[in-house]
Amino acid sequence: MSNKLIIKNLECFREERTIFQRLSCEIESNQTMLVRGKNGSGKTSFLRLVAGYLKNYNGKVLFNDNDLQQNNEPLTDFRFIGQKNSLKDNLTVRKNIEMWQLIYHTKKDINKIVDLLDIRMLLNKDINTLSDGQKKRVSLSRLLISKAKVWLLDEPLVYLDLNKVKLLQDIILQHNDAGGITLYTSNTNIDLNYDHLINMDDYAIL
Repeated sequence: MSNKLIIKNLECFREERTIFQRLSCEIESNQTMLVRGKNGSGKTSFLRLVAGYLKNYNGKVLFNDNDLQQNNEPLTDFRFIGQKNSLKDNLTVRKNIEMWQLIYHTKKDINKIVDLLDIRMLLNKDINTLSDGQKKRVSLSRLLISKAKVWLLDEPLVYLDLNKVKLLQDIILQHNDAGGITLYTSNTNIDLNYDHLINMDDYAIL
């Protein structure tokens, strides 16, 4: 099935302050969108709004013709991965993966996931013993466990070396080729392949 995300004249608020305004864009299956901008321009707020975490906005967020402000059901098709890894430090990598399988009601093959992310050697280690780069790769396993159609990745390249950036690129391409959509923010000098670019500086109220 082909999927399509349409943003129409989006305006986001935080308390009494407008974060950004007049943002419109479209992205569909097999495409990636890069979201750039200065710190404070609203990159993370934009992804969190699309994911359904922020409700204080004007405009439209439409996924396959469903208005997400009026109908929350399609939000199960979205997966947001933030800069904070949201890992359980006192559990092993394996236990974290098993926990996400329970949360997302899926039973994916752990062997395929750990091989794809090159984390097999970490399976029995506690999260609190891992490097930042290793934690980042473990957190990305949530994408492979879930059945989400839209991936929303906030600064996914932080802590990844060039080989792991290529690994993430390959994972995103597989997701997109299967009908998925990917949006990601980045302030690094290295970019993943992308089809669309949004510069939040053009919409931010700084």
